[in-house]
Amino acid sequence: MTVGERLKNLRLNAKRTLKRESDIFNVSLNTVYRWEHNLTIPKKSVLKKIANFYDVSFEWLTHGNIDENNNRNHKLVSGEFNCEGCTLHTENYAEQQLLYMFKKLSENNKYKILGYIERIYVESVQISQ
Repeated sequence: MTVGERLKNLRLNAKRTLKRESDIFNVSLNTVYRWEHNLTIPKKSVLKKIANFYDVSFEWLTHGNIDENNNRNHKLVSGEFNCEGCTLHTENYAEQQLLYMFKKLSENNKYKILGYIERIYVESVQISQ
């Protein structure tokens, strides 16, 4: 589950419209839409306000996990995030977001990204040796 999906679930469980949510957090309706569809991610300060407002932990909102000391009761996605040819653990938010965005790219752009990552990887291996 992504940050956007968690944001949408919180809003829907509270039976709020996109408009009401945008008013509560003083952003445009389009901004809330973009958050919920994983087109953008709210700033850290806004995520903290949202977590506080909905009485969820910042960690749960951003990563989908809650530390052992957190007493808030939310159903969490447990286990792993699966995709074609890979398995990503839910605590690795950066990999989930990269994969989500990567899957949306055209084949040509995917090859460009792979080339870029390969160059960075080769450089990092050379530096570490």
